[in-house]
Amino acid sequence: MPEVCSVISPKRLLPNLENFSIHSKLFLLVSVLLVSVSVIHLLSQQFFKDALYESRKEVLRSVVTGTANQLQSVAERNDISPAEQMQLASDLIKGFRYGEGNYLYLFTSQGISISHPLRPDIEGQPLSSLSDSIDTSLLKEMISKAASEGNGYWTYQWLRPGDSQPTDKLSYAMHVAGTDWVIGSGYFTEDIEGMLNDQHTLYVTLLAITAIFTFILSGVIARSISLPAHRTVKQIDQLASGNLDILITDTMRRDEFGTIARALAHFQEQSHENRELKDAQEYAKYLEAFDPTTQLLSRKALGDQLSHILKNNHPGDRTAILVIKVPLLRDILSQWEANASRAVVTNISERLCQSVASDDLVARHGDDSFAVVRPRFSTNEELRNLTAAIQQSIMDPQADSQSLAFNSRIGISISPNDGDQELLLISHAEEALSEARRLELDYMLFEQLKTLAVDERLAMWKDIQEAIEQDQFHLVFQPLFDLKTNKLVSAEVLLRWQHPRRGFVSPASFITFAEQSGLVSRLDKWVIAAAAKQLDTWRQDGLDAPTLAINLSGITFTRSDLREVIDSAIEPYNFPAHALELELTEGVLIESIEVLQEKIEQLKARHISLSIDDFGTGYSSLSRIRNLAINKVKIDRSFIDELDENIGDQKIVEAIIHMAHGLGFEVVAEGVETLEQLSQLRHMNCDIVQGFFLSKPLPVDKFEQMLEDQNIVVEVD
Repeated sequence: MPEVCSVISPKRLLPNLENFSIHSKLFLLVSVLLVSVSVIHLLSQQFFKDALYESRKEVLRSVVTGTANQLQSVAERNDISPAEQMQLASDLIKGFRYGEGNYLYLFTSQGISISHPLRPDIEGQPLSSLSDSIDTSLLKEMISKAASEGNGYWTYQWLRPGDSQPTDKLSYAMHVAGTDWVIGSGYFTEDIEGMLNDQHTLYVTLLAITAIFTFILSGVIARSISLPAHRTVKQIDQLASGNLDILITDTMRRDEFGTIARALAHFQEQSHENRELKDAQEYAKYLEAFDPTTQLLSRKALGDQLSHILKNNHPGDRTAILVIKVPLLRDILSQWEANASRAVVTNISERLCQSVASDDLVARHGDDSFAVVRPRFSTNEELRNLTAAIQQSIMDPQADSQSLAFNSRIGISISPNDGDQELLLISHAEEALSEARRLELDYMLFEQLKTLAVDERLAMWKDIQEAIEQDQFHLVFQPLFDLKTNKLVSAEVLLRWQHPRRGFVSPASFITFAEQSGLVSRLDKWVIAAAAKQLDTWRQDGLDAPTLAINLSGITFTRSDLREVIDSAIEPYNFPAHALELELTEGVLIESIEVLQEKIEQLKARHISLSIDDFGTGYSSLSRIRNLAINKVKIDRSFIDELDENIGDQKIVEAIIHMAHGLGFEVVAEGVETLEQLSQLRHMNCDIVQGFFLSKPLPVDKFEQMLEDQNIVVEVD
């Protein structure tokens, strides 16, 4: 069976570093490096020691060999006697020194000392009995190696001059050729050890200094890492816990912690923006359901709940909606200081809630109107009692210590007799309210209106048809201005009717009637055709015509033949289709998203731009339109009226602008009537404005004059 080689991961050889602090890791690293350097030093010391020994042995051999050659020359001289040769050899040995006091000595091969610089007393004597401190014969090994090998090394114990204890000495000897002489020399090995010890002492000292400095430096480095790391972790924990107002430190550092700190500061900024956007979204969502002043249901929320009630009604169930108008309230809202007017509205809403049953729904229907839905009731007498209680409750609210008596008018519609759809019921209640005001009645039921004004309604129905056929209607144009360029960019087309006998007829009366009578689609078609004709005329006259915005009723928008209606109105005229814009009313938003998208795609196919009118009231909501291919939202004038005074309105408008821009929509503010309102809107980055402060609706000739003079928008710092 073959052997299996197991690979050991480096991680298995190391401790679990995740459990160590940065200080400990750096100290461990420094320690490993110091130990590694020490081991390397010890190994190199050993190699150096061996090399030094070999070097000294080579020096011995070289010195001895060189002197032996000189002695050989002396021995070969024939002009002197053997005694003189011996004397010359002895003088040569005694006079030679090398290194730090090292010397040579000369013996015969029989062990007779010829010359010894330090022991002249033994010259001429046999030294066979001479031994070192451990009784090792000194000459026996030397003479033996010189005789057998011609040279050799040996070690013995010898007393250094001036010392009391012998030490190791390494010697080298060789036979002088042609003679009976043996020459030798040696050196004390402790000289090498001393050099090595001095070197080792120096190394240890330097290593200790380096270790101290390195450990101090590692501590400083560890501290420079751990402290910002701890601060960063703490700041991350605080941000994660929702504390977005902390100070992010270390952003000016140039190392990795500086990069992390700057990223953390960017995350903090993004989190702030996300929180603000979330708060704005939540506030906008709240405003969809509740009126911010009275905390009552909004008009949209009332419609949603009324729709739910109607869907769940059983046969025989009757539901009533009461629309209540307080005429004096509009004057108070426009003329009184904001806090005082809000106090009146709040007081009326509180009294109104006290006058209804616990399961009744109460809503803010408009600036000066409220609505009440009674989900179930039995008799009309019950409704009359409810109406009396409501009117009595709002009769005497207190405001600024003034006792005010408020009259109110109420319009009532009842399901299922007056309709089984919430928009229709609300419209009928408003129509009944309008008739009650006209006849100065406290209240009126829609079923009374149906029988009371049949002749008048038939006359209106006939007059509208004649007006369409005879071109009694005409258009006026209210300019819209771009706040960035101060230029007139478009105009809202408004329909006017100058009746041959009645004179001027208010759009509020005949348009409402047209919607109820089914004539509104014919009116829409007439307006679209008239706007298209005007655009074509301007084009032929060489004028740079702006975009014309037309209010399209929800009834026309929901028609199955919507595209055919629009095509038939504009096909006879030649103008760029993008010069036409349709403003959709809030009622269209009750349709399903699929239906809305289909209708809008039909209009987009004609390159017609779209906007949502009166945004912020009724059924309008960014959550509802965010996926629709519209171009603009128009903020309802009710939010602009007190923009320069009402903090709540300012927050609402700012939130709508911010979120609409986030969804890619342009924002139009309508009803601008003061310089302060214009300044606020410019500061909030609103795109387009319209209102009486800039221009009232103009007939075509005056509007054409305005097209030629664009410099009319007041600059605001």
